Amino acid sequence: MRVVAVGLVGAGPWAGILHAPMLASGPETTLAGVWARRPEAAQALAAAHGTRAAGSLEQLWDRCEAVAFAVPPDVQAELATTAARAGKHLLLEKPMALGVAAARELAEAASDAGVVSQLVLTARYTPSGRRFLAQAGGFEAVAARCAYLSGALLDDSPFAPPWRRRHGALLDVGPHVLDLLEGALGRIEEVAGRGDPLGWSSLTCRHQGGAVSAAELSISLPLPQRVSECVLYGPSGSLAYRPPADPPSAAAELAAAAATIRREFAEAVAGGASPPLDVHRGLHLQRLLDAATRSLT
Repeated sequence: MRVVAVGLVGAGPWAGILHAPMLASGPETTLAGVWARRPEAAQALAAAHGTRAAGSLEQLWDRCEAVAFAVPPDVQAELATTAARAGKHLLLEKPMALGVAAARELAEAASDAGVVSQLVLTARYTPSGRRFLAQAGGFEAVAARCAYLSGALLDDSPFAPPWRRRHGALLDVGPHVLDLLEGALGRIEEVAGRGDPLGWSSLTCRHQGGAVSAAELSISLPLPQRVSECVLYGPSGSLAYRPPADPPSAAAELAAAAATIRREFAEAVAGGASPPLDVHRGLHLQRLLDAATRSLT
């Protein structure tokens, strides 16, 4: 397989933990350059991974055939739309945008340009997530209960940027939970919520085929350890997804996910066809998030 040159937009904590090392370590990709609104951050991240900072987005486009994004959702929607119109393939973070209109514009730009797109929904690429969904395919489920709870917003963590503090758990962890529920139970036809995204949000979903699921979301709880689980229920009992929480195992899961993301993105670019987790999947999730947000407010 030919090596895909990927530029990176963003130089924050998540770009440093996931995107830059993932793209630079190959063998399927090379990190062609880094651009960020803070030039000094772009230069530091680029130097740490053996590449160069780009002085402008246009300069970054000239160096690559694909672009990965590690920026706030509203920034991603704008810049990824520009990248698609420049003919660049897209590796996107979740949520794809802050609203449906921007997500739709991005999806249309990618379709019109014929570029490949892939959404980084991390649980879909981890060994434990893929094992759970494979088992769910043979499990007769009538209901599910999920929870994603943490204290991510309670301190000065670099993983609590302004957009997360402004929008809370629903836009932050909601895409992961809704996507996992659909992967296990089928397409969500109706979603309703109660609560407050900055405190505690409860979602109820009705799936195609009749299954019902419930999800509890919060990123402002003083918990000693994050809670992340999804349990399916059916005539034969239950099937649980609980990714490892201890730091060494969690790091190993993320490393495995990064290798899978990199390989599958490079394969998609080489083959010229987007995987199922593409911009249209992102737009569908954005519509679910919008419906849930409107029912909360």
